[in-house]
Amino acid sequence: MILKSGRLVAAFLLCFCAAGAVASDGPRMEQVMEAISQRDYPLAERLAEAIPGREAHDIVLWHRLRQGDGVWQEYTDFLQRNPDWPGLTYLRKRGEAVLPVGLSAQQYRGFFAGGHPQTGRGALIFARALGETEGKPVLLRAWRSLPLTQMERETFQKNHMKTIAPETVTRLENMLWTGRPDQAEALLPLVSKDTALLARARILLQQDKPGVDAAIKAVPPKLASDAGLAHDRFAWRMRKDYYDSSEELLRERSVSTAALGQPEAWANRRRLLARRALRLDRPRNAYNLASQHFLTEGNDYADLEWLAGYIALTRLDDPDRAVRHFERFRLAVKTPISLGRAGYWMGRAYEAAANPSAARAAYGLGAAYQTSFYGQLAAEQAGLPVDGEMVTSGALPDWKARAFMETGPVKAALLLQQAHEELLMQRFLLHVEESLDAEDSAALAALSLSLERPFAALKIAKRQANLGIILPEAYYPVTELAEQASSGPLKPELVKAIARQESELNPFAISPAGARGLMQLMPGTAKKVANDLEVEYDLGRLTSDPEYNARLGTAYLAEMMERYDNSVLLAAAAYNAGPHRADRWISDYGDPRSAGVDPIWWIENIPYRETRNYVMRVLESLHVYRVRISNEVQPIGLERELRIN
Repeated sequence: MILKSGRLVAAFLLCFCAAGAVASDGPRMEQVMEAISQRDYPLAERLAEAIPGREAHDIVLWHRLRQGDGVWQEYTDFLQRNPDWPGLTYLRKRGEAVLPVGLSAQQYRGFFAGGHPQTGRGALIFARALGETEGKPVLLRAWRSLPLTQMERETFQKNHMKTIAPETVTRLENMLWTGRPDQAEALLPLVSKDTALLARARILLQQDKPGVDAAIKAVPPKLASDAGLAHDRFAWRMRKDYYDSSEELLRERSVSTAALGQPEAWANRRRLLARRALRLDRPRNAYNLASQHFLTEGNDYADLEWLAGYIALTRLDDPDRAVRHFERFRLAVKTPISLGRAGYWMGRAYEAAANPSAARAAYGLGAAYQTSFYGQLAAEQAGLPVDGEMVTSGALPDWKARAFMETGPVKAALLLQQAHEELLMQRFLLHVEESLDAEDSAALAALSLSLERPFAALKIAKRQANLGIILPEAYYPVTELAEQASSGPLKPELVKAIARQESELNPFAISPAGARGLMQLMPGTAKKVANDLEVEYDLGRLTSDPEYNARLGTAYLAEMMERYDNSVLLAAAAYNAGPHRADRWISDYGDPRSAGVDPIWWIENIPYRETRNYVMRVLESLHVYRVRISNEVQPIGLERELRIN
């Protein structure tokens, strides 16, 4: 079975590494991890002693120290021995609880490794060692930004009140803006009466406690227009589903950075309200909500700039304004998905502005990213050549002689795989990838495929794609696991695309909602499909048997394809969000299979961001998997796929 053979490969690779464990250590490592899960660290350490090398012991110690169960010397020894392990920031934070008093400033600097203390206790001890002048910035940073225990806060106030007093209002603001009302409440005796009244209203709003209206009325008039209070009122209304009054308040505040206080804090709900206004056929309101964000950078800035451009072009018939927004979006993004989107929509806007030469140039920019939905559409729209990179890019480099094979994290990852700790194994490999160059990253992806863990290879490939480097073998794996998802009457590229988007080809995946395995089936859905197929339903097999999961998943996908007359767009939306929602969206926005409905407009109207993204990623994968399966350049065919009936 594939999962077992992957573990045998891992065992072989451990033998390949110098001083590595051996194949028989898999069961021992399983026992180690079971003891760790029970927090029986003495037993785990005894079991780890039987496994060659330090990695098993360090895996136990890594878990124990991250639980806060260790002494100072253990923390420092581990950090010195394993500076390349994942999760060290959190491990250091837990170590601050046992930070001894009286060490030299240099010893503390070594522990913090150029970073900052993450707890009040750590800051107090470090500042004391540095002395009054050097220690003051450490104290002020901690006081302004860190959540503190009662004892830590009292120590700050008792020993350093003169230093921190000028920054107490700043701390209060920071605690409220970051959603820590309990931390804010402890500061009320330290600020003026007016400031305390303002903070009290914000605290009650954040905690959804009674007395909010009275607390707001008690805020002094000179503070009634405070940006933080406005944001907390806005967030309170959104939580209560008072969308119209939320929109009204957001429009009132969207006049300056100062009026918003922290524009980024409003951004996610701003996007939701803008799309809601668009669905309610209020395009001018939608545009104003999207465009008046007062952000200057970041993902929210880029997303809102694109949305403003989209509304200006498709609903306000203002292509010149749309171009300006799309250009700002283009300059703010780096990933192939976003750059393909930028080129396509700039091309659409230039076409609407009767500028065909600029439109063709813009489509050319988008068409450079033909692994993306909008990049493929850009290429088709302009009649540009199909990119043959998926065929001609060559194999991944060999991993066997790479220096990373001798590192602790890679050896630990191989041990973890033998113990069935797939997510933890992946975490270690991805951490290793962060410090590698492009060639070594590609080799690490090759190692992951050798381990028959395409989901780890895919994660690595996605990171590389965001840097502009496409690794076809890893980015769109055609492996045995992928093949298992492709049995049955459906086209193999469709099933691979769904499995890739659902689980990243991870047969062990369990979502927060409870969806399981390769095709991410909910238990209730899997049980119904199993009954329809007259096969035994087994919850455990959804994550232990990829073939079983794939059989049920493809059967359910086939139901969706039949239900929606072979429309991948609708079948994908239904697979992700449920057919009842897909049916409702057809009722609300029209049927994208009909000539009178623009399928791109329909996709962009899907109210769930996850489902919008899901549908695009599945559709873009069809072409790429056709190329990968045939190993030949193929027509893109996305425009036809969007219209298929």
